[in-house]
Amino acid sequence: MSLSKASRYFRTTSFRLNLWYGGLFSLSAIALFIVLYFLLSYLIAARDRESLKAQVQDYAQVYYDGGPRKLKSWINQQQRSRKLNSFFVRITTAQGAEIFLEASDNWIQFDVVRLGPLILRSPSWLRIPEDDERDLIFHRTLLADGSTMVVGKVTNSRDHLLEPFRQVFIASLIPIILLGFIGGSIFTHRTLSSIRQIISTVQSIIKTRNLDARVPISNTADELDELAHLFNQMLDQNQSLIRNMRESLDNVAHDLRTPLTGLRGTAEMALQSQPGKSAQSEALADCLEESDRLLTLINTLMSLAEAEAGMMHLDIKPTNLSQILDNTTEMYGYVADEQGIRINRDYPNPIEANIDGQRMRQVIANLLDNAVKYNTPNGSIDVSASKKGEAIIVKIHDTGQGITEVDQSRIWERLFRADRSRSQRGLGLGLSLVKAIVEAHNGTITLHSVPDQGSTFRITIPAVSETPTTATNDALKVRERKLAPITPALARKTGSHSWCPALYPIAARDNLLSQIGR
Repeated sequence: MSLSKASRYFRTTSFRLNLWYGGLFSLSAIALFIVLYFLLSYLIAARDRESLKAQVQDYAQVYYDGGPRKLKSWINQQQRSRKLNSFFVRITTAQGAEIFLEASDNWIQFDVVRLGPLILRSPSWLRIPEDDERDLIFHRTLLADGSTMVVGKVTNSRDHLLEPFRQVFIASLIPIILLGFIGGSIFTHRTLSSIRQIISTVQSIIKTRNLDARVPISNTADELDELAHLFNQMLDQNQSLIRNMRESLDNVAHDLRTPLTGLRGTAEMALQSQPGKSAQSEALADCLEESDRLLTLINTLMSLAEAEAGMMHLDIKPTNLSQILDNTTEMYGYVADEQGIRINRDYPNPIEANIDGQRMRQVIANLLDNAVKYNTPNGSIDVSASKKGEAIIVKIHDTGQGITEVDQSRIWERLFRADRSRSQRGLGLGLSLVKAIVEAHNGTITLHSVPDQGSTFRITIPAVSETPTTATNDALKVRERKLAPITPALARKTGSHSWCPALYPIAARDNLLSQIGR
């Protein structure tokens, strides 16, 4: 491995996890040894203490029964029967005067004389190493008459007993550390396998620019498996978003190219034709219509952007919703009559609501426009409204071709058109703008549609709506162009309902009417 590769490896998460795992494993093994070592040492000391404590009780009982003479006789008897080979017994008064002292020969060389004062100053238990293999342990206890008895015993050295344990640990320390790091390497490799698969998938996407690559799922139901699931979902959404963006760009390009081509064609025809006021007026009217198609597309996109940013300006005030429904249905009645479509109305008058009248007219017009365009010949459209509690419900039902279940979830997307053949003219922005306006009124809109049986749009808005929090009139100072409904004559002569649902800029409308006649 080169130095650069080694340097990169030392900075990787795998190395850090391996280091942590190996270090913690090794430290845990050392801590376990220390605990076991002190536990064994404590058990050895406890065993020696229990043994010595039993001897002290025997000595004390004999001393209580017969005094120093009886204790000395009993010790000699125990020594002759070889039940007592090594012993040390010393009794002193409360003032420190020695009453009794007996010790075996192996204790003489330990300098019993100097040992006496040492024991008197020591704790009740004392352990003194004699040599590499033996320790001397002492226990001092207070007798009933106030005297002090010190008993000594020879026992095996704790260090000597624990030496094999220490040697085994030292010999196994290196294998333990190696085992920790090897186990850490295996653990890290298995743990980060999902991360490596994600990295491999990302590299494949970057290299091939193919978003179809996905991370393999191990179905372990752990956090990394969940991460792989979420990453694949993100790729699916990104792929869908890119596909929608491509479709949107195609739709925008198509919708922009059509009016621009019309403008250019009309201008060329006007230049090539004989000069005349009527011809020029008709050409200007056509150019104005195509210009307004472009303006409608741009204004709708801007309104959608404002709504998505929470900046849509609404002029909320008490409004008669029934009058808006009357005006809009009457205007579309002329277009519907030409196709044999009936518009049925069922709502009381008035229906008072705190809404932006122009925006709500735009909502109704868009829905009626779609209901007319995609209806069947001799079909019908039902427009109803009612007030239920604190909510106003508006329904628009048509007997048209309906919307497939697949397209129902996407009709609210901007520039999406279920009619991919473009048999009807449109921007693909109407329903997305409708949804944005309704939600800006703190309302909801839903769709129920069955293919070949028609569609029903249901709008629910509060009867008394609070001032929307998206914007305030004083804060935004947004200047919008006033919009007005197309007149029936203009709808019949220009067919503008197919691209500008019931709304037309007032200035443009007046200019056009002045040219084509009222």
